[in-house]
Amino acid sequence: MGAAPGDPTAADASPTAAASPAAPPAAPATTDPAGDPTLRVPSRIERLVSDRMVQSRTEIPEFTVSVEIDMAAALALRGDLKAVGAPGGGGRTPSVNDLFVKACALALVDHPRIRSAWTDDGVLQHERIDVGVAVATDDGGLVVPVVRGADRTGLAVLAATTRELTGRARKGRITPAEMSGATFSISNLGAMGVSHFTAIIGPGQGAILAVGATLDRFVPVAGEPVLRPICTVTLSSDHRVIYGAHAAAFLERLRSILEHPGALAF
Repeated sequence: MGAAPGDPTAADASPTAAASPAAPPAAPATTDPAGDPTLRVPSRIERLVSDRMVQSRTEIPEFTVSVEIDMAAALALRGDLKAVGAPGGGGRTPSVNDLFVKACALALVDHPRIRSAWTDDGVLQHERIDVGVAVATDDGGLVVPVVRGADRTGLAVLAATTRELTGRARKGRITPAEMSGATFSISNLGAMGVSHFTAIIGPGQGAILAVGATLDRFVPVAGEPVLRPICTVTLSSDHRVIYGAHAAAFLERLRSILEHPGALAF
């Protein structure tokens, strides 16, 4: 900032400034090699995922709807399966995410709009219920292997299939064919403590469900506060295919299945 005319500070400083020798030129800035940025070349799968996400954000007019689900009964079912062993599960207990995959598959049977996608020729309704499961890879990437025919697969077999697919996906040992053709997808960050979030719809699909952590919260039951395990889920939908009422009805069906989970065990 310069001094104003008549400012005594400026008048006093001027002779000194005039008599002072010119300041030596500043030394050139040095760059610490340890601080230089590095360029990482994305893998082929990372580029594919990146291109698809840009396509989705550019082309799909999405909206989101959220609901809270009381997970007490679903967690109790999982506890029972752990105690007695899920039939056909090889002694392994289905995860909470497996419960969501199966519940979504059953809900999709009754809600064909949610398993539909916009195309240039019209709205394509998928008859198969193939659920994509978002997986973080060990090298920091993201892939979405597909569980085929999830509505017709028993929970134990579904859990074993998902475990095998996601295990290979994390190691980067999954093929493009195993990541294609999903009619609906699920992204679950609950294990990382994320309470709620929104996910990006994959091209060729009409919706994706984002599953948050199950957290103990007080909710009113018969006028009294009761501590319950509550999970917040958010459905992102393509508004060209799905309207708010469709999304709300699907989420209500999903909530009903998880809060009364008898059908999940088969």
